[in-house]
Amino acid sequence: MATRSLVPTFIMKTFEMLEDQTISHIVSWTEEGLSFVVKSQKLLQQQVLPQYFKHRNYSSFLRQLNLYNFKKSKHQDGQEFKHKCFRKGVKQMLQFIKRRNNDDGNQESVNPNQPSAKLKEEQNILRVCASDIKDTNTRLDEDMQILKQKSGVLLEEMWNLKKLLHSQFDQVNHKLERIDIIIGAMSQHKKFKNISQYFTTKFLQNELHTLETNLNQPLFESPKQEVDDQEQIKALFEELQNISKPIQFD
Repeated sequence: MATRSLVPTFIMKTFEMLEDQTISHIVSWTEEGLSFVVKSQKLLQQQVLPQYFKHRNYSSFLRQLNLYNFKKSKHQDGQEFKHKCFRKGVKQMLQFIKRRNNDDGNQESVNPNQPSAKLKEEQNILRVCASDIKDTNTRLDEDMQILKQKSGVLLEEMWNLKKLLHSQFDQVNHKLERIDIIIGAMSQHKKFKNISQYFTTKFLQNELHTLETNLNQPLFESPKQEVDDQEQIKALFEELQNISKPIQFD
Protein backbone atom coordinates (compact mmCIF):
# COMPACT_ATOMS: atom_id res chain seq x y z
CA MET A 1 0.00 0.00 0.00
CA ALA A 2 2.88 2.40 0.75
CA THR A 3 4.38 1.73 -2.67
CA ARG A 4 1.05 2.32 -4.38
CA SER A 5 0.63 5.70 -2.64
CA LEU A 6 3.95 6.88 -4.18
CA VAL A 7 2.83 5.93 -7.71
CA PRO A 8 0.91 8.56 -9.71
CA THR A 9 -2.67 7.56 -10.43
CA PHE A 10 -2.24 7.83 -14.19
CA ILE A 11 0.81 5.54 -14.15
CA MET A 12 -0.89 2.94 -11.95
CA LYS A 13 -4.02 2.88 -14.12
CA THR A 14 -1.94 2.54 -17.27
CA PHE A 15 -0.05 -0.37 -15.72
CA GLU A 16 -3.30 -2.08 -14.66
CA MET A 17 -4.73 -1.50 -18.13
CA LEU A 18 -1.83 -3.40 -19.69
CA GLU A 19 -2.27 -6.28 -17.24
CA ASP A 20 -5.77 -6.88 -18.64
CA GLN A 21 -5.37 -9.72 -21.15
CA THR A 22 -8.90 -9.28 -22.50
CA ILE A 23 -7.87 -6.07 -24.29
CA SER A 24 -4.48 -7.25 -25.54
CA HIS A 25 -5.75 -6.94 -29.11
CA ILE A 26 -6.15 -3.18 -28.47
CA VAL A 27 -3.17 -2.35 -26.26
CA SER A 28 -0.54 -4.65 -24.74
CA TRP A 29 3.05 -5.07 -23.61
CA THR A 30 5.68 -5.85 -26.20
CA GLU A 31 7.18 -9.33 -26.16
CA GLU A 32 10.21 -8.13 -24.16
CA GLY A 33 7.99 -6.30 -21.64
CA LEU A 34 10.06 -3.09 -21.85
CA SER A 35 7.38 -1.01 -23.59
CA PHE A 36 3.74 -1.16 -24.68
CA VAL A 37 1.96 -0.75 -28.01
CA VAL A 38 -1.37 0.86 -28.83
CA LYS A 39 -2.68 -1.35 -31.64
CA SER A 40 -6.02 0.35 -32.22
CA GLN A 41 -6.44 4.02 -31.37
CA LYS A 42 -10.15 3.88 -32.22
CA LEU A 43 -10.96 0.94 -29.95
CA LEU A 44 -8.79 2.40 -27.19
CA GLN A 45 -10.89 5.58 -27.25
CA GLN A 46 -14.20 3.74 -27.42
CA GLN A 47 -13.67 0.86 -25.00
CA VAL A 48 -10.55 1.23 -22.85
CA LEU A 49 -10.08 4.90 -21.92
CA PRO A 50 -13.64 5.26 -20.52
CA GLN A 51 -13.07 2.22 -18.33
CA TYR A 52 -9.74 3.31 -16.84
CA PHE A 53 -9.61 7.11 -17.26
CA LYS A 54 -13.27 8.20 -17.47
CA HIS A 55 -12.83 9.90 -20.84
CA ARG A 56 -12.51 9.10 -24.56
CA ASN A 57 -9.80 11.61 -25.46
CA TYR A 58 -6.77 9.88 -26.97
CA SER A 59 -4.88 13.19 -27.26
CA SER A 60 -5.23 13.71 -23.51
CA PHE A 61 -3.83 10.21 -22.94
CA LEU A 62 -0.82 11.06 -25.12
CA ARG A 63 -0.21 14.33 -23.25
CA GLN A 64 -0.16 12.50 -19.95
CA LEU A 65 2.37 10.00 -21.27
CA ASN A 66 4.52 12.88 -22.50
CA LEU A 67 4.35 14.64 -19.11
CA TYR A 68 5.75 11.46 -17.50
CA ASN A 69 8.61 11.30 -20.03
CA PHE A 70 7.36 8.34 -22.08
CA LYS A 71 9.07 8.14 -25.46
CA LYS A 72 6.86 7.46 -28.47
CA SER A 73 8.03 5.58 -31.55
CA LYS A 74 6.59 3.64 -34.47
CA HIS A 75 5.92 -0.07 -34.15
CA GLN A 76 4.81 -2.64 -36.69
CA ASP A 77 1.57 -3.11 -34.72
CA GLY A 78 0.89 0.57 -33.94
CA GLN A 79 2.37 3.22 -31.64
CA GLU A 80 4.98 2.19 -29.09
CA PHE A 81 5.57 3.94 -25.74
CA LYS A 82 8.57 3.37 -23.49
CA HIS A 83 9.91 4.51 -20.12
CA LYS A 84 12.97 3.08 -18.35
CA CYS A 85 10.98 2.46 -15.13
CA PHE A 86 7.81 1.18 -16.81
CA ARG A 87 8.26 -2.56 -17.29
CA LYS A 88 6.00 -5.59 -17.37
CA GLY A 89 5.62 -7.31 -14.00
CA VAL A 90 7.85 -4.83 -12.12
CA LYS A 91 5.35 -2.71 -10.24
CA GLN A 92 7.93 -1.61 -7.67
CA MET A 93 9.64 0.61 -10.27
CA LEU A 94 6.50 2.63 -10.97
CA GLN A 95 7.24 4.88 -7.99
CA PHE A 96 10.29 6.25 -9.81
CA ILE A 97 8.18 7.67 -12.63
CA LYS A 98 7.67 11.35 -11.85
CA ARG A 99 5.75 14.06 -13.59
CA ARG A 100 7.98 16.44 -15.52
CA ASN A 101 8.09 20.13 -14.55
CA ASN A 102 10.14 23.17 -15.55
CA ASP A 103 11.99 23.51 -12.26
CA ASP A 104 13.75 20.15 -12.56
CA GLY A 105 16.16 21.34 -15.24
CA ASN A 106 17.01 24.56 -13.37
CA GLN A 107 17.78 22.80 -10.10
CA GLU A 108 20.11 20.38 -11.80
CA SER A 109 21.97 23.21 -13.58
CA VAL A 110 22.59 25.13 -10.35
CA ASN A 111 24.63 22.34 -8.71
CA PRO A 112 25.93 20.20 -11.54
CA ASN A 113 28.65 18.54 -9.41
CA GLN A 114 26.50 17.65 -6.38
CA PRO A 115 23.62 15.18 -6.19
CA SER A 116 20.32 16.93 -5.63
CA ALA A 117 17.98 16.07 -2.77
CA LYS A 118 15.57 14.57 -5.30
CA LEU A 119 18.30 12.32 -6.64
CA LYS A 120 19.15 11.15 -3.14
CA GLU A 121 15.50 10.39 -2.52
CA GLU A 122 15.32 8.34 -5.71
CA GLN A 123 18.47 6.48 -4.69
CA ASN A 124 16.86 5.57 -1.38
CA ILE A 125 13.74 4.44 -3.18
CA LEU A 126 15.89 2.31 -5.48
CA ARG A 127 17.47 0.66 -2.46
CA VAL A 128 14.02 -0.11 -1.04
CA CYS A 129 12.94 -1.45 -4.40
CA ALA A 130 16.05 -3.63 -4.65
CA SER A 131 15.35 -4.96 -1.16
CA ASP A 132 11.77 -5.78 -2.16
CA ILE A 133 12.97 -7.57 -5.25
CA LYS A 134 15.47 -9.55 -3.18
CA ASP A 135 12.75 -10.57 -0.73
CA THR A 136 10.53 -11.58 -3.64
CA ASN A 137 13.31 -13.72 -5.10
CA THR A 138 13.84 -15.35 -1.71
CA ARG A 139 10.17 -16.23 -1.46
CA LEU A 140 10.24 -17.57 -5.01
CA ASP A 141 13.21 -19.78 -4.13
CA GLU A 142 11.34 -21.12 -1.10
CA ASP A 143 8.28 -21.80 -3.23
CA MET A 144 10.46 -23.59 -5.77
CA GLN A 145 11.88 -25.84 -3.05
CA ILE A 146 8.37 -26.70 -1.87
CA LEU A 147 7.30 -27.45 -5.44
CA LYS A 148 10.35 -29.69 -5.93
CA GLN A 149 9.49 -31.65 -2.79
CA LYS A 150 5.87 -32.03 -3.86
CA SER A 151 6.88 -33.03 -7.37
CA GLY A 152 9.24 -35.64 -5.90
CA VAL A 153 6.40 -37.13 -3.87
CA LEU A 154 4.14 -37.11 -6.93
CA LEU A 155 6.77 -38.84 -9.05
CA GLU A 156 7.22 -41.53 -6.41
CA GLU A 157 3.46 -42.09 -6.24
CA MET A 158 3.26 -42.28 -10.02
CA TRP A 159 6.09 -44.84 -10.06
CA ASN A 160 4.35 -46.98 -7.42
CA LEU A 161 1.10 -46.76 -9.36
CA LYS A 162 2.91 -47.82 -12.52
CA LYS A 163 4.37 -50.87 -10.76
CA LEU A 164 0.94 -51.75 -9.36
CA LEU A 165 -0.64 -51.53 -12.80
CA HIS A 166 2.08 -53.75 -14.29
CA SER A 167 1.53 -56.31 -11.55
CA GLN A 168 -2.22 -56.34 -12.10
CA PHE A 169 -1.69 -56.60 -15.85
CA ASP A 170 0.52 -59.68 -15.36
CA GLN A 171 -2.10 -61.27 -13.10
CA VAL A 172 -4.84 -60.67 -15.65
CA ASN A 173 -2.69 -62.20 -18.41
CA HIS A 174 -2.01 -65.24 -16.24
CA LYS A 175 -5.73 -65.71 -15.59
CA LEU A 176 -6.51 -65.36 -19.29
CA GLU A 177 -3.93 -68.05 -20.10
CA ARG A 178 -5.54 -70.41 -17.58
CA ILE A 179 -8.96 -69.72 -19.06
CA ASP A 180 -7.62 -70.58 -22.55
CA ILE A 181 -6.25 -73.89 -21.22
CA ILE A 182 -9.58 -74.77 -19.57
CA ILE A 183 -11.54 -73.89 -22.71
CA GLY A 184 -9.18 -76.05 -24.79
CA ALA A 185 -9.57 -78.97 -22.40
CA MET A 186 -13.35 -78.63 -22.44
CA SER A 187 -13.31 -78.59 -26.23
CA GLN A 188 -11.22 -81.78 -26.36
CA HIS A 189 -13.51 -83.41 -23.79
CA LYS A 190 -16.55 -82.59 -25.91
CA LYS A 191 -14.93 -84.19 -28.94
CA PHE A 192 -14.16 -87.28 -26.86
CA LYS A 193 -17.78 -87.53 -25.73
CA ASN A 194 -18.97 -87.26 -29.33
CA ILE A 195 -16.62 -90.08 -30.36
CA SER A 196 -17.79 -92.22 -27.44
CA GLN A 197 -21.39 -91.56 -28.37
CA TYR A 198 -20.72 -92.61 -31.97
CA PHE A 199 -19.09 -95.94 -31.07
CA THR A 200 -21.68 -96.71 -28.39
CA THR A 201 -24.50 -96.16 -30.86
CA LYS A 202 -22.78 -98.34 -33.47
CA PHE A 203 -22.30 -101.13 -30.96
CA LEU A 204 -25.95 -101.11 -29.89
CA GLN A 205 -27.11 -101.00 -33.50
CA ASN A 206 -25.01 -104.08 -34.32
CA GLU A 207 -26.39 -105.92 -31.31
CA LEU A 208 -29.91 -104.97 -32.31
CA HIS A 209 -29.33 -106.24 -35.84
CA THR A 210 -28.06 -109.53 -34.44
CA LEU A 211 -31.19 -109.90 -32.31
CA GLU A 212 -33.45 -109.14 -35.24
CA THR A 213 -31.77 -111.90 -37.20
CA ASN A 214 -32.10 -114.35 -34.35
CA LEU A 215 -35.80 -113.61 -33.88
CA ASN A 216 -36.51 -115.13 -37.23
CA GLN A 217 -34.75 -118.41 -36.27
CA PRO A 218 -35.94 -121.07 -33.70
CA LEU A 219 -33.83 -120.90 -30.62
CA PHE A 220 -35.26 -123.88 -28.65
CA GLU A 221 -36.83 -127.26 -29.54
CA SER A 222 -39.72 -126.95 -27.04
CA PRO A 223 -42.57 -124.95 -28.59
CA LYS A 224 -43.72 -123.55 -25.26
CA GLN A 225 -40.20 -122.73 -24.19
CA GLU A 226 -39.56 -121.19 -27.60
CA VAL A 227 -42.60 -118.91 -27.27
CA ASP A 228 -41.58 -117.76 -23.80
CA ASP A 229 -38.03 -117.13 -24.89
CA GLN A 230 -39.13 -115.24 -27.98
CA GLU A 231 -41.34 -113.03 -25.81
CA GLN A 232 -38.35 -112.24 -23.61
CA ILE A 233 -36.22 -111.57 -26.67
CA LYS A 234 -38.84 -109.19 -28.08
CA ALA A 235 -38.92 -107.33 -24.79
CA LEU A 236 -35.13 -107.14 -24.85
CA PHE A 237 -35.27 -106.04 -28.48
CA GLU A 238 -37.61 -103.15 -27.63
CA GLU A 239 -35.36 -102.16 -24.74
CA LEU A 240 -32.32 -102.16 -27.04
CA GLN A 241 -34.20 -100.00 -29.50
CA ASN A 242 -34.67 -97.39 -26.80
CA ILE A 243 -31.08 -97.71 -25.70
CA SER A 244 -29.73 -97.37 -29.23
CA LYS A 245 -31.19 -93.90 -29.61
CA PRO A 246 -28.44 -91.18 -29.79
CA ILE A 247 -27.10 -90.40 -26.35
CA GLN A 248 -27.42 -86.75 -25.35
CA PHE A 249 -24.65 -85.14 -23.32
CA ASP A 250 -24.92 -81.91 -21.42
